Amino acid sequence: MSKAGESVFLFRHSQEQIAGWKQNKDLFYCPACKERVIIRSGDRVIPHFAHLPHTECFLSAGGEGAYHERGKLQLFKWLSHFNMQTELEVYFPEILQRADIFIRIGQKKLAIEFQCARISQEEIFRRTQGYKSLGIDSIWILGAKYLKQKGPYTFQTNHFLDTFICSSPRKDYPQLFFYDPFLSEMAILHHLYPLQASKVFAKQLVYPLSKLHFKHLFQKEKVPSSFSEIWLKEVHRLRNKVEGSYGTIYKLRRWLYQKGYLFQHLPSICFLPIPYQAAVSIPFYKWQTELYVSCLANLKTGDRIDIAQLKKMLDSFYSKSTMDFSAGLDIYLLLLHQSGYIEIQSTSILRTNQEIIYYPSQEQAFLGDQSFFNQFFTVKKAKYEHE
Repeated sequence: MSKAGESVFLFRHSQEQIAGWKQNKDLFYCPACKERVIIRSGDRVIPHFAHLPHTECFLSAGGEGAYHERGKLQLFKWLSHFNMQTELEVYFPEILQRADIFIRIGQKKLAIEFQCARISQEEIFRRTQGYKSLGIDSIWILGAKYLKQKGPYTFQTNHFLDTFICSSPRKDYPQLFFYDPFLSEMAILHHLYPLQASKVFAKQLVYPLSKLHFKHLFQKEKVPSSFSEIWLKEVHRLRNKVEGSYGTIYKLRRWLYQKGYLFQHLPSICFLPIPYQAAVSIPFYKWQTELYVSCLANLKTGDRIDIAQLKKMLDSFYSKSTMDFSAGLDIYLLLLHQSGYIEIQSTSILRTNQEIIYYPSQEQAFLGDQSFFNQFFTVKKAKYEHE
């Protein structure tokens, strides 16, 4: 803020004007803490305001590098081209937070955060909930350095990225956004499915910012046809994986052996793809197997069971954790329903007469997976395109 109380955005002013302010030692103040701030600029420095040393203002924590500053300004100018109210660096005193960019579209309010530094999960959730308390949805756009591609449709993931997926405002269709201010390109990941603890399947679209429309951030994409092949390959890898006397699969195999089952022979329904938003930190194949062995394998044609009872059964395996299987279980049961194994009736499921095949050999399991998933993805693709 200027001494007169007017908002000042340095990027809107020429280098000559900024140099004049510095030479005249004009006074500027932080809109949050009201302390004096100084202008930093130069040949290699994007003009920006900075707090004086030893400030206690939370807005100064960590500072803002040239990468973040450049990207934030580019995104602001891009968003300003569309028919909506767009503001830069809006401070919300009620929650002690400042949004990089704030947007109003009618009654809809959005905070855009360009996140280039690694921060804690607690901080991400705190800021997201802070905006939510004011009726503001938040979209996090990450620096491009966090986008690490492993294959045509596979990407490296970690706890940091997981947090942004879980905080996505679109629970039914989570996405990840990455922006490179030096290339002026936005990468968007669609159809996020966990494959392994640190690997995710996703469809990537890359747009030059000059050709990207704001609505593209919210468009759904078709699932790539190669998804079925990649998923089948992953299931085959899991069935063949050999571990020592440790690890998730080893412990699961011991538990199955005590119950009279072999991991390699499990039905294909123990490996159904669950969208990332509905996933929990427990591997998808583990809780699906536990659900099958503890319940589905014992249900006869015409048997009925409450969905709440299924959830309670899953919770019993992880009583010391804070896992919530509600969303994952709902999607899993819907997939079983679409595959013809159960009927969903209000708050319960009804077992149909379609057989759940426990394979007699590993070779039969692999052939059965091919048949099951080819049909599964064909039906799923047809349903998606119909919707």
